[in-house]
Amino acid sequence: MEINTLSLENLILVSEQHSKKQIKMKKIIAFIFILGILTGCSDFLDKQPDDMKTDDMVWSDRTQVEGYLANVYAALPQPNLHQDDPWLGLADEVDLSWTVYNTYPINLGNWSPSSWFYRKYELWYRAIRASFVFENNVDRCPELSNDLKTQYKAEVKFLRGYYYWLLLRQYGPVVLIKEIQPSDVDYASFMRAPFDECVDYIIQLMDEAAADLPLHWQNNNNWFGKPNQIICKAVKSVVLTFAASPQWNGNTEYADFKNPDGTPLVNTTYNEDKWRKAAAASREVIDISEQRPEANLRLYKNNEHGDAEFNPYKSCVDVHLKKWNCEVIFGANSNYHTEAWMIHTSPGPKNLGGVGATQRVVDAFLMENGRTIDDPQSGYVEEGFSVSPHKNWNPNNRSVNTEEGRKQMIADIRQSEAWGHWAGDWNMYANREPRFYASILYNRRIIPQIPDDIEKRNYLSSAGQKDGYARAELYYGGVSRQSGSYTFFSRTGYLVFKNNDPMADMHDRIFPQEYSNVFIRYAAILLNYIEALNEYDPTNSDIRKYWDLIRERAGVPSVFSVNPEIAGQKDLQRDFILRERQIELCFEGDRYFTSRRRWLAHTPDGGGPVDSRKFGDGGRMWGMDINAGDAAANNFSFTGFYKRVPFETRVFEKAYYLFPIPDTEIDKSENLVQNPWW
Repeated sequence: MEINTLSLENLILVSEQHSKKQIKMKKIIAFIFILGILTGCSDFLDKQPDDMKTDDMVWSDRTQVEGYLANVYAALPQPNLHQDDPWLGLADEVDLSWTVYNTYPINLGNWSPSSWFYRKYELWYRAIRASFVFENNVDRCPELSNDLKTQYKAEVKFLRGYYYWLLLRQYGPVVLIKEIQPSDVDYASFMRAPFDECVDYIIQLMDEAAADLPLHWQNNNNWFGKPNQIICKAVKSVVLTFAASPQWNGNTEYADFKNPDGTPLVNTTYNEDKWRKAAAASREVIDISEQRPEANLRLYKNNEHGDAEFNPYKSCVDVHLKKWNCEVIFGANSNYHTEAWMIHTSPGPKNLGGVGATQRVVDAFLMENGRTIDDPQSGYVEEGFSVSPHKNWNPNNRSVNTEEGRKQMIADIRQSEAWGHWAGDWNMYANREPRFYASILYNRRIIPQIPDDIEKRNYLSSAGQKDGYARAELYYGGVSRQSGSYTFFSRTGYLVFKNNDPMADMHDRIFPQEYSNVFIRYAAILLNYIEALNEYDPTNSDIRKYWDLIRERAGVPSVFSVNPEIAGQKDLQRDFILRERQIELCFEGDRYFTSRRRWLAHTPDGGGPVDSRKFGDGGRMWGMDINAGDAAANNFSFTGFYKRVPFETRVFEKAYYLFPIPDTEIDKSENLVQNPWW
């Protein structure tokens, strides 16, 4: 859906300050006054609009009304890495080399309720307020059909629920405003609603919105990104999985988290039924996939979209790049964010190359036989250079030492036909699963996102390594570490490759297709489902059925054929399910929230010689030794680079499970309690 860039506040002001019907608008103005105080926008009514349109003019004109609606959408966050969205850089899977973004001081523990880091509290309440204004006035537009009015009201109802969900996952229980308030309301009496009440209200809004929305938008692709029944049900899956998890389901550490009147904000008694509700919500989405083929909802596979043969690597690459493919449930059109991501993740010197994958996520990926690297039967080798290449490194048998063969080989790599390690790559990266190669750019790997131009490719190589292939030089003195200021480079010895278009020209920043940002995809719903089932029915056959679908698309064997001992064992299955999430949803923002909802982010650093933890967002974070050696002597044969070393020591305290309520909001009402431990 294309979003108009008119000012949200100006559109609201047109409605509120220039109404000819002052009596009807009195309650709206009172409501906005109250929310303005609650959300730090007390100067809102002092501003003047850009024109002199009256309230009647706004609500009688279809263009103005739809512009207002577009601006209710405008507060939706975009997954744009670091300029705004902090979830990747705060999780244990990514390091950002920039010190000017939110993640840097937060990871060092340098923040407080007065910090402005990712401060969305006021914005989302303004958007919630605008959703009420729109819902209460859209019927006044004679240029809209009754069906369209009903649909638009359902859309803002969805958005209201979604903004409350965004508030809930970041700040915990929030103040619920469910309707326009009377003019004599005592705003200082507003308190936070208990967590379960917040969840119930979000689910209620999703159900009410779904009742007046179509199942899908396959017959109107101009409206892809607008809510529909599938999106509403998918949000329910996400919210209820969050609510069933240990952070919010029986967490006794929140026992003192109460309102001033003594109302507990968290139910500290575990309720298994929450997992059943979460599973049921996910099952509703799965049923649509299986029973409603017109919805075009399933896991993306390249051979179902034009290619003759199934290629798990290409499927895992393209699912993030092919706009509005069959796996995308909720997203938004946005070339800018994907292109900015590629600029920040592609190696220098033409790009910024500062988004480093951590060693922990590198170690999480499976071997091609489906085994974890610590499994004695996995075949994993930690050190040394590989002698033999991956079986898929050269499927078309190119002659890689000739000029023509080099061109053909690069074309195969860029088209995702050739993938996997080459002979001479470090053994740590040899014979790993397809998702590893679709996600991680490691030292010496050939960089896909450069065209077959020997001059452009050699520009990315040091003297003596200019063979026309362009391999990532992430070691000390390597060309890939150079950027405009020579300060932006991976501190981990890896770059994130996921969501990079291998057909892009990142030498000249030319992008061959349009992209969409993905908020929810079908694989996440399947993972939600098996995680929920495991918590109350670990022997349920659906766990294997849907887990196998994910692994089949990923090109790795079933976990139950590789690790049969875990079958039906809740704790063992849980460990593998969370690992599957870590791999399948890496660099998509899931890891941050999974580690928190599962109450695992504060897992302590044991202080050993290597990182043996699977979770833990504090303590040492590890990568390769990017500072080893002498710049003049380093090349791909230098083994000192491949030593595991900590690149940063992070601070994580239990307070950090939630962002603090901004202190300006706490100061405005004695009844608004701060989050625990802040």
